Amino acid sequence: MLRMRTTLSKMASYMEIRLKQRAVIEFLTAEGCVPIDMHRRMRAVYGDACVDVSTVRRWARTVKGDNPATMTLHDQARSGRPITAVDEQHQARVDELIHVNRRIKQKDVATMLEISTERVHHIIHVLLGYRKVCARWVPRMLTPEMKHRRHQACQEHLMRYEREGDDFICRIVTGDESWVHHYDPENKRQSMEYRHKNSPTPKKFKTVASAGKVLMTIFWDCQGVIHTEFLERGNTVNSDRYVETMKK
Repeated sequence: MLRMRTTLSKMASYMEIRLKQRAVIEFLTAEGCVPIDMHRRMRAVYGDACVDVSTVRRWARTVKGDNPATMTLHDQARSGRPITAVDEQHQARVDELIHVNRRIKQKDVATMLEISTERVHHIIHVLLGYRKVCARWVPRMLTPEMKHRRHQACQEHLMRYEREGDDFICRIVTGDESWVHHYDPENKRQSMEYRHKNSPTPKKFKTVASAGKVLMTIFWDCQGVIHTEFLERGNTVNSDRYVETMKK
């Protein structure tokens, strides 16, 4: 609802500026100023909010042809069906549907409200200011306790770095585990070859990584890899194995 009020406020401000510019055009037309000079002077005052020169010419012609006693700065009522698809009621309804289901489709909203998908798109993206984004992928879900422990560890490392400098960084050893296939096929860039323009294109048969794989544990510091270890067949990674690895 706050975004809706902000949008309506901007629209009201826009209409107010246009009414002021119409009054300026009426005054300058009475002085005998030509439209191109009107637009130049208005552009210097209103900047990007100024109407274009064709609108100035059209309004100037209207001012000259109207009776000063009956002329008004507001738009005259026009025939035809009034615009109701983007009124406050429909905007509130669309906003409510999005809050219920963040993944709702525009065509479903259009069917529920019995309006066009084009109007639904205008309400969602222009009037309400929504945009559809993808979820960010994260490795794992951390509990509040895990986040707190990581925060404490980072604070301790920063404090030690302030006291000890780069010597502390050089003493940090990082470890990780990864599955390593017995055979990895070359990628597209690795298979590129230099050929003449009229030479036949080389063929590359589809291959996949081998089914056989082994778990590799690797440790490294600021100078590079310091230890690698492969898990033997039939063994599992547990606390005892980590202790044996750290002793090495």
